[in-house]
Amino acid sequence: MRFIRYVLRALNPKTAVTMDSRQVFRIRRCVVAGVIAVLVIAMVSCGVYGVKMHAQRAAQASQSATSTDKTTAKRQNSKKESSGKQSQKSQDNADTEDSVQAELKNQSASLTDDQRNEILAKAQQTARDNGHEPTQYTYCVAQKGDVGSLDDFANAVYRILNGERGWSRAGATFVQGADGNCDFNIVLSEARYMTTFSPDCSTEYSCRVDENVIINDDRWNGGTNDWLSAGGDMARYRVMVINHEVGHRLGHTDNETTCAGAGQLAPLMQEQSMHLDGCATNEYPLDGELWIK
Repeated sequence: MRFIRYVLRALNPKTAVTMDSRQVFRIRRCVVAGVIAVLVIAMVSCGVYGVKMHAQRAAQASQSATSTDKTTAKRQNSKKESSGKQSQKSQDNADTEDSVQAELKNQSASLTDDQRNEILAKAQQTARDNGHEPTQYTYCVAQKGDVGSLDDFANAVYRILNGERGWSRAGATFVQGADGNCDFNIVLSEARYMTTFSPDCSTEYSCRVDENVIINDDRWNGGTNDWLSAGGDMARYRVMVINHEVGHRLGHTDNETTCAGAGQLAPLMQEQSMHLDGCATNEYPLDGELWIK
């Protein structure tokens, strides 16, 4: 305490005159040096603290930027993946459409006599392989209204009726006749003329009346929403509608067998153009439908 009072006296001009001047000078110099040292230490400390704070802020900013970059990258990757999936889906749809168009073209491609004989021979062999002696039906192809050339339609009908998965499994084979010398007619008709065959026919669907199997031209070219939305396509629809309507001529009735359960194949004679009832689309007779009158 005495030392402190002594220093304070040396610093006070009024009391310092009574003290040794050399001693006062030394004390004042030491005090000044101490003050300067404290200021220097304080400035250095502040500088160090500032550097630390700047470094922390820079690190936080870097982390934030990295996090933002990661989030942006994830979003970009997510967008790329989504875009990629959409692109793949579009490509798959395009491939499916191309495949359906190719099948439609194959169905209606022109037929030579040799090709017709080859198709018929396979149908007859299919009948025998399933335990049946072939029963041959002759059909005529006709039109009602403006439906364009019948050549493509006739070619498709011949292929479909003699398909190895169709009615040939029940023993029925088919040849195209002419000049009305036929067991039945397959008529491609404008929708507006459907009811001229019978009031029971509809302009919305195909129909069978007596010896006429009438295919609605709108359905032949456009199918139905029920069929297409259930996973069917136009090439398969044409097979189904020909096999179904000719099935009536062979003795079958609508909905004689109904859907056996969700996801199972619909019976051919179910009215699939109108309803699937949870069943999957099907263009060929099921094993339980393999009979003809």
